[in-house]
Amino acid sequence: MQNVRNIIFSVGAAIAGTKIVRAVTGLEVDDVLAPLGLSKRRSHFATDLALLGTGMLVGGAVAILLAPASGRETRDRIAKKADELSDVAADKLREIRDEVRPRLGNAHAESRQT
Repeated sequence: MQNVRNIIFSVGAAIAGTKIVRAVTGLEVDDVLAPLGLSKRRSHFATDLALLGTGMLVGGAVAILLAPASGRETRDRIAKKADELSDVAADKLREIRDEVRPRLGNAHAESRQT
């Protein structure tokens, strides 16, 4: 009876050993480090860029399909808004230039004196 028991334990140990060896040989570094919060950092730039592009295409298609106005009306509105924004940007640029010019003039005059 003792011999049968030893044989069963030996077979069980052999089976368990082969399963452990198979499991360990299939492990990668990330499999070991991930539970510890130390997994390798991989760059997902290409995947993220592809998802961004896909999102832009899908969003553009949905926007065109669900647009409340016709194409001509939408283009006219976009052109009008672009003109307004360019006027506002030009005004801001003039304000900044007028504000900065005296400061630059004083700095330039001071550098000539030294």
